[in-house]
Amino acid sequence: MQQQDMLAAIKPDDFHFPVSRLLSLENTVNGCVQPQAHINALADVAHEHGLSVHMDGARLMNAAVKLQLPPAQLVAKADSVSLCLSKGLGAPVGSVLVGKRSFIHRARRLRKMLGGGMRQAGMLAAAGLYALQNNIESLAADHAKAARLADAL
Repeated sequence: MQQQDMLAAIKPDDFHFPVSRLLSLENTVNGCVQPQAHINALADVAHEHGLSVHMDGARLMNAAVKLQLPPAQLVAKADSVSLCLSKGLGAPVGSVLVGKRSFIHRARRLRKMLGGGMRQAGMLAAAGLYALQNNIESLAADHAKAARLADAL
Protein backbone atom coordinates (compact mmCIF):
# COMPACT_ATOMS: atom_id res chain seq x y z
CA MET A 1 0.00 0.00 0.00
CA GLN A 2 1.25 3.43 -0.87
CA GLN A 3 0.85 6.35 1.51
CA GLN A 4 -1.41 8.27 -0.88
CA ASP A 5 -3.72 5.24 -1.18
CA MET A 6 -4.02 5.02 2.58
CA LEU A 7 -4.73 8.74 2.89
CA ALA A 8 -7.40 8.50 0.18
CA ALA A 9 -9.11 5.70 2.11
CA ILE A 10 -9.38 7.68 5.36
CA LYS A 11 -12.92 9.02 5.53
CA PRO A 12 -13.57 12.67 6.40
CA ASP A 13 -15.20 13.57 9.72
CA ASP A 14 -18.69 13.59 8.21
CA PHE A 15 -21.76 11.71 9.42
CA HIS A 16 -22.33 10.44 5.87
CA PHE A 17 -19.25 8.20 6.18
CA PRO A 18 -18.15 5.44 8.51
CA VAL A 19 -15.42 6.47 10.91
CA SER A 20 -11.90 5.42 9.93
CA ARG A 21 -10.25 3.90 13.00
CA LEU A 22 -7.71 1.28 12.00
CA LEU A 23 -4.87 0.60 9.63
CA SER A 24 -4.15 -3.12 9.41
CA LEU A 25 -0.72 -3.99 8.02
CA GLU A 26 1.04 -7.27 7.41
CA ASN A 27 4.55 -8.33 6.65
CA THR A 28 5.04 -10.39 4.50
CA VAL A 29 2.52 -9.77 1.70
CA ASN A 30 2.13 -12.38 -1.05
CA GLY A 31 5.51 -13.82 -0.11
CA CYS A 32 7.28 -10.46 -0.37
CA VAL A 33 8.88 -8.71 2.58
CA GLN A 34 7.90 -5.07 3.03
CA PRO A 35 10.76 -2.69 3.90
CA GLN A 36 10.56 -1.69 7.55
CA ALA A 37 10.94 2.01 6.68
CA HIS A 38 7.77 1.75 4.56
CA ILE A 39 5.82 0.04 7.37
CA ASN A 40 7.01 2.68 9.85
CA ALA A 41 6.05 5.54 7.53
CA LEU A 42 2.53 4.16 7.04
CA ALA A 43 2.12 3.68 10.79
CA ASP A 44 3.31 7.23 11.50
CA VAL A 45 0.82 8.72 9.03
CA ALA A 46 -1.97 6.54 10.43
CA HIS A 47 -1.24 7.71 13.96
CA GLU A 48 -1.11 11.34 12.79
CA HIS A 49 -4.66 10.84 11.48
CA GLY A 50 -5.94 9.26 14.70
CA LEU A 51 -5.94 5.67 13.47
CA SER A 52 -4.77 2.72 15.51
CA VAL A 53 -2.33 0.39 13.77
CA HIS A 54 -2.65 -3.40 13.84
CA MET A 55 0.07 -5.71 12.57
CA ASP A 56 -1.31 -8.95 11.18
CA GLY A 57 1.66 -11.12 12.02
CA ALA A 58 0.58 -14.23 10.10
CA ARG A 59 4.11 -14.48 8.72
CA LEU A 60 5.87 -11.94 10.90
CA MET A 61 8.65 -14.34 11.82
CA ASN A 62 9.35 -14.93 8.12
CA ALA A 63 9.84 -11.17 7.71
CA ALA A 64 12.06 -11.01 10.82
CA VAL A 65 14.29 -13.79 9.50
CA LYS A 66 14.49 -12.31 6.00
CA LEU A 67 15.18 -8.75 7.21
CA GLN A 68 17.45 -9.99 10.02
CA LEU A 69 15.60 -7.78 12.48
CA PRO A 70 14.11 -8.68 15.85
CA PRO A 71 10.32 -9.13 15.70
CA ALA A 72 9.89 -6.39 18.33
CA GLN A 73 11.45 -3.88 15.93
CA LEU A 74 9.05 -4.92 13.15
CA VAL A 75 6.01 -4.20 15.33
CA ALA A 76 7.30 -1.24 17.34
CA LYS A 77 4.85 1.20 15.70
CA ALA A 78 1.83 -1.11 16.03
CA ASP A 79 -0.82 -0.70 18.71
CA SER A 80 -1.76 -4.37 18.45
CA VAL A 81 -0.20 -7.47 16.93
CA SER A 82 -1.48 -10.92 16.12
CA LEU A 83 1.14 -13.62 15.67
CA CYS A 84 0.16 -16.88 14.00
CA LEU A 85 1.89 -19.89 15.54
CA SER A 86 0.98 -22.36 12.80
CA LYS A 87 1.98 -20.62 9.56
CA GLY A 88 5.63 -21.44 9.11
CA LEU A 89 6.25 -22.13 12.79
CA GLY A 90 4.64 -25.56 12.87
CA ALA A 91 2.27 -25.33 15.82
CA PRO A 92 -0.94 -27.27 15.14
CA VAL A 93 -3.17 -24.22 15.71
CA GLY A 94 -3.18 -20.91 17.50
CA SER A 95 -2.26 -17.28 17.51
CA VAL A 96 -1.09 -14.78 20.08
CA LEU A 97 -2.70 -11.35 20.38
CA VAL A 98 -0.66 -8.54 21.90
CA GLY A 99 -1.70 -5.02 22.82
CA LYS A 100 -2.40 -2.68 25.71
CA ARG A 101 -4.10 -4.17 28.75
CA SER A 102 -7.42 -2.45 27.94
CA PHE A 103 -7.32 -3.78 24.37
CA ILE A 104 -6.64 -7.35 25.52
CA HIS A 105 -9.41 -7.10 28.13
CA ARG A 106 -11.89 -6.10 25.42
CA ALA A 107 -10.61 -8.79 23.04
CA ARG A 108 -11.05 -11.48 25.70
CA ARG A 109 -14.58 -10.31 26.36
CA LEU A 110 -15.45 -10.33 22.65
CA ARG A 111 -13.86 -13.75 22.20
CA LYS A 112 -16.02 -15.15 24.99
CA MET A 113 -19.17 -13.46 23.64
CA LEU A 114 -18.56 -14.94 20.20
CA GLY A 115 -17.94 -18.45 21.51
CA GLY A 116 -14.19 -18.45 21.03
CA GLY A 117 -13.17 -19.73 24.44
CA MET A 118 -11.33 -23.05 24.72
CA ARG A 119 -11.11 -25.24 27.77
CA GLN A 120 -7.85 -26.88 28.73
CA ALA A 121 -5.84 -25.26 25.97
CA GLY A 122 -2.54 -25.94 27.77
CA MET A 123 -1.31 -28.64 25.38
CA LEU A 124 -1.87 -26.38 22.40
CA ALA A 125 -0.18 -23.53 24.26
CA ALA A 126 2.79 -25.83 24.90
CA ALA A 127 3.00 -26.59 21.17
CA GLY A 128 2.94 -22.85 20.46
CA LEU A 129 5.75 -22.21 22.95
CA TYR A 130 7.79 -25.02 21.40
CA ALA A 131 7.29 -23.50 17.95
CA LEU A 132 8.45 -20.08 19.15
CA GLN A 133 11.48 -21.51 20.94
CA ASN A 134 12.59 -24.01 18.28
CA ASN A 135 11.23 -23.32 14.80
CA ILE A 136 12.06 -19.71 13.94
CA GLU A 137 15.61 -20.45 12.78
CA SER A 138 14.36 -23.07 10.30
CA LEU A 139 12.44 -20.37 8.39
CA ALA A 140 15.63 -19.34 6.55
CA ALA A 141 15.92 -22.88 5.15
CA ASP A 142 12.25 -22.71 4.12
CA HIS A 143 12.95 -19.45 2.29
CA ALA A 144 15.89 -21.01 0.43
CA LYS A 145 13.76 -23.99 -0.63
CA ALA A 146 10.99 -21.68 -1.85
CA ALA A 147 13.50 -19.64 -3.87
CA ARG A 148 14.91 -22.79 -5.50
CA LEU A 149 11.39 -23.94 -6.37
CA ALA A 150 10.54 -20.54 -7.85
CA ASP A 151 13.72 -20.59 -9.95
CA ALA A 152 12.91 -24.09 -11.22
CA LEU A 153 9.40 -23.09 -12.24
